[in-house]
Amino acid sequence: MVATNAFGMGIDRADVRAVIHLGPPSSLEAYYQEVGRAGRDGADALGLLLISARDLPLRRALIERGAEGAAPSAAVIEHKWGLFLELVRWAEGGTCRHDAILRYFGDEAETLDGCGRCDVCRALGGETGAKDPEAVRLIARKALSGVARVHSRFGLQTAVALVHGDSDERLERAGLTATPTFGNLREHSREWLTRLFRRCVTAGWVSFSGGDRPVVILTEEGREVMKGERPARLLLPAVTTARAATASPRPARRAPDADELDADGQRLFEALRAWRLGVAREAGMAPFMVASDRTLRDIARLRPRTPDELALAYGIGRHKAERYGAAVLRVVAEAGSR
Repeated sequence: MVATNAFGMGIDRADVRAVIHLGPPSSLEAYYQEVGRAGRDGADALGLLLISARDLPLRRALIERGAEGAAPSAAVIEHKWGLFLELVRWAEGGTCRHDAILRYFGDEAETLDGCGRCDVCRALGGETGAKDPEAVRLIARKALSGVARVHSRFGLQTAVALVHGDSDERLERAGLTATPTFGNLREHSREWLTRLFRRCVTAGWVSFSGGDRPVVILTEEGREVMKGERPARLLLPAVTTARAATASPRPARRAPDADELDADGQRLFEALRAWRLGVAREAGMAPFMVASDRTLRDIARLRPRTPDELALAYGIGRHKAERYGAAVLRVVAEAGSR
């Protein structure tokens, strides 16, 4: 049976064996309610959520569009966007699905330290070849040590910069570049480390405090994991490559060339990365949510001068073009004039 979620909410059967979402709902609360239509008789049931990177700009566009043509206020847009990002973080999280949902709803006392039945718990149990537990523990402790160093002072991306070993004047002013934590995970990419830290948030080891400019904090559970007093039950993020294929590439898009860039292209790529980092920090989001390295490399190859040329780059859809297109073209023009 295929139906909208509105139709699905009217189903009153106890023996529904599966609920499959073709796309993500608007929030974790909505998903929890909708997937709960399966298995009400107490027997095993399947919940499958299909989600991709393209769902983020699509959801943002739907939120900004509003209902019946009435544009919502900025506060409403950001509230709804925050709810959707909570669902994305849960979907990407590498800890027990059951426990993560309970933590989200504030039911810490009901967590099970792993339900043993969700996809994450089954992978951690060795059924799908999870990474060596000792290696996971070491990586998690190194990451959490970065959070401990910036605890209540800086945001999450500063913690990423610390363990990645990036040049950052805030880290230098705080004397953190001279600590053993600086660059202790430099063998991993910034994007991978960002996903790792987000999974630590989902696990309840890392949280935030503050209002418009939240700072990262290490929770008591996170401190115990960092000290080795609590097991680090976590699935590490998958390592993706810049050549990952899109699900449905646009026919008119130019196929990407080899990864190598010439000298001018490399300078433009670095300028685009610097621009992306500034935008991400100002918006309080991960850089890859602005644009992936693959997108920036394709822009550096194409060196677009017009919006139509920019649209040929990988990962530049209508929403990205409207939001960042003018700024990207300025970076390209400035780099070309040097």
